[in-house]
Amino acid sequence: MNWRSRRLRWLAGALVAVAVVGGGVWALTPRAEPAPRPVTLDEAARLAMARYTTFQSSPVRVRVQAPMAGNTVVVEGVVDYRRHRAVGSYEFAGSSAGLVAWDDRGLAVAPGKKADPLVAAGTMRPTEWSPRSFTTDPLDSALRLSMLMGQDRPDNAQVLAEQGPQWLRGEVIDGKPYGVFAGPRPRSAADSGQSPLTYWIDDIGGLRRVTRQLADLDGALVIDFPGGRGRSRRIPGNPGDAGLVSGRALESFSRFRG
Repeated sequence: MNWRSRRLRWLAGALVAVAVVGGGVWALTPRAEPAPRPVTLDEAARLAMARYTTFQSSPVRVRVQAPMAGNTVVVEGVVDYRRHRAVGSYEFAGSSAGLVAWDDRGLAVAPGKKADPLVAAGTMRPTEWSPRSFTTDPLDSALRLSMLMGQDRPDNAQVLAEQGPQWLRGEVIDGKPYGVFAGPRPRSAADSGQSPLTYWIDDIGGLRRVTRQLADLDGALVIDFPGGRGRSRRIPGNPGDAGLVSGRALESFSRFRG
């Protein structure tokens, strides 16, 4: 074997070794998340449709989670965006449970009550509910935010795109792909930083999830729209219709404050 053949064989072996070692390094290196970027106009159109598609599907099932006193309170309910009201059941830390009704003014609870929320909202006596206006507590913020996730017309995609929403990544929930977007930011916000709101939206503008990061607490508010309509009948009158949720704050919701 001449020197040229030996050199070619040596180079081939060296390249194989590099490929094996390099492949191992690449296999062990986690894939980096894509850097956030401004949305395209098509992506802005998806964002612009999100609240409208939720409104069109109303009444819709909703699952709300909020961090409270080192645990999590979970509300499973139905929101009717046409009538601006919602009812559901809540569970806190695996122990406290009951019913909750809310609208865009406040909420009312029936601690310890176990019943179909849709039936209870129309049949329970007003005195069975403990009402109050919204406060800055995480649960209140989550329920109030849930009421803002449906509107009777699309947003303006062009204006929305100018307000700084960002594409974050793609993600799959229950086998379906979604785009994950940081929401638009107020014009008064500093140039740096990202919106505390994050949206999971499918390719036709369907809203699957919204989260809001809390500045003063670990964790985030989570609002899920797991799909499927609420019952075909309309949500009956809730405590707000009886004047129980007034403009003034009532007693503290101590069961949720731990």
